[in-house]
Amino acid sequence: MSHIEVEHRAAVTHIKMIGSPDRGNPLSEEMVAALLGAMDAAEADDAVKAMVLSGTERHFCVGADLRDIDTREAIAAVLGNWLEGHDKLTRRQKPVIAAVRGHAVGGGFELALGCDMIVAAEDARFSLPETGIGVIPGQQGTQRIIALAGRAIATDLALTGRVLSGIEARETGIAARAVPADAVVPTALEIGAAIAERSAPSIRFAREILWSASEGHLAQTFRTERLLASLVLDTAEKKERVGAFLAARRK
Repeated sequence: MSHIEVEHRAAVTHIKMIGSPDRGNPLSEEMVAALLGAMDAAEADDAVKAMVLSGTERHFCVGADLRDIDTREAIAAVLGNWLEGHDKLTRRQKPVIAAVRGHAVGGGFELALGCDMIVAAEDARFSLPETGIGVIPGQQGTQRIIALAGRAIATDLALTGRVLSGIEARETGIAARAVPADAVVPTALEIGAAIAERSAPSIRFAREILWSASEGHLAQTFRTERLLASLVLDTAEKKERVGAFLAARRK
C-alpha cells in the first residue's frame, strides 16, 4: 500500500498514486496490485458511492514500467495475459473520476481514459508516445479517444506523439472539465460528492448505457490491440529504442 494513499471523504474515496513520484508513478506490478486492492475495498464498502483517482502535482501516471517492457517477450506476454491487471483498473462497478495534474503519459493516459470522466489541470499534459520507443498503445486508449474525440485526434496522438494540454483535452471531449491545477482534486471530489447524492441504482444503470454506447462495439478491437501490443515486443526496433531510452535516463 506504500504505492498509494487512500483517504475517505464521506461517500467518496480518494486514491492517490505516490509509488515512484521521481519516475512518474509507473504502473509497476506493485502499483497495479495496490490500486486494485484499494478499488476492490471501495467497491465492497456500501458507504462509498464514488472514487477519485489522482497522482502527484508533476505526474498523474507515466504508464507501463519500461524496465518491464525492456525484458518482456511476445509469446510469454500473450500466454501470460499481459496487461490483464491493467484492464481491471478501468470500468469499475462504481464511478471513478480521474483528477489529472502534470503528465498523463501512455498507459497513464489510458488509465485516465478508462475512468468515467477526467478532470484535468489546464496545464496538464496528455500523450501517447509509445510509437517513438518502438511499441504501441495497448490499454484501449486509441479506441477510447476515437469514441470521445474522433479518429483524427487519435491518429495524431498515436502516430506523432503530440502532447495535448488540459484545455485541449477538454475542447476535444477527452476531459470533462479543465480547471486551474490547485482546483483539480477539489473539483473531482465535488463531482464525486454530487454523484453520491443521487440514486445509486440510477447511477449504475446510467453508467451501463453510457459505457455500452461508447464501447459496446469495441470488444474485438480491444482484443486485437492486446495481441498487436504483445507482438511488437519482439521487434528489433522495440529492443533498440527502449534500451536507448532507459540508458539515457540512467545518465
